[in-house]
Amino acid sequence: MKVGYYAVARGRCTGVYKTWPECERQVRGYQNARYKKFAAQSDALAFILRNSTTGHTGTGKSSQCELPSMKGLQKLPSSQSISQEQNIWEGVPVVYTDGACFSNGRAGAVVGIGVYWGERHVDNISEPLLGPPTNNRAEFTAVIRAIQTAIQRKYQQLIVRTDSNLLIQTMNSWIHGWRKNSWKTSNGSDVKNQDLIIQLDDLLKNINVRFEHVAGHTGIFGNEKADQFAREGALRCR
Repeated sequence: MKVGYYAVARGRCTGVYKTWPECERQVRGYQNARYKKFAAQSDALAFILRNSTTGHTGTGKSSQCELPSMKGLQKLPSSQSISQEQNIWEGVPVVYTDGACFSNGRAGAVVGIGVYWGERHVDNISEPLLGPPTNNRAEFTAVIRAIQTAIQRKYQQLIVRTDSNLLIQTMNSWIHGWRKNSWKTSNGSDVKNQDLIIQLDDLLKNINVRFEHVAGHTGIFGNEKADQFAREGALRCR
């Protein structure tokens, strides 16, 4: 059977789908939906990038992404850097997270978090953050909120995309040694923000998450939206 890739550039959830029923759920009843089948995945991705515009969103019956079933999906591979944004990647939900802090490290600092699932998605978050006002705490908190939502939605797998190198290194490398060392660094000092990192570690017992790094402020739409949400959230502290 010949494999096809269904590209949805405008629909409830943009992305590449491997079956027509999955694609159909994203476009049926969605005004001005734009989609096409391709033989090559690279062509499907190019179609989405050419036709998915920030200034055009449809007005279908539902503004919430209808995500495909997670059943039968294999364990996610290790993380990687990427340069393209999508709400669904081969059947796995994708979320962008970010934190923002104005006057970081100074008196009067204000912090916000941003979580972006898709245009007008009901689970998008733009909120101020209480507690110690640091950018790193905002980054970790945004991811916590995203994973909590995914668990509540009963997703089995999730891809988190962030421009925070610290978060990527923490979740893909350092956390394993810190856990074994009772949340101490190699020199014996306490791990910073360990309350949030421990919370993340506990959440990951309930869902399979891959953390991917994206370059910040390079026009990646999902990342730009998460950054916007975080900044708007921080400004509401003032």
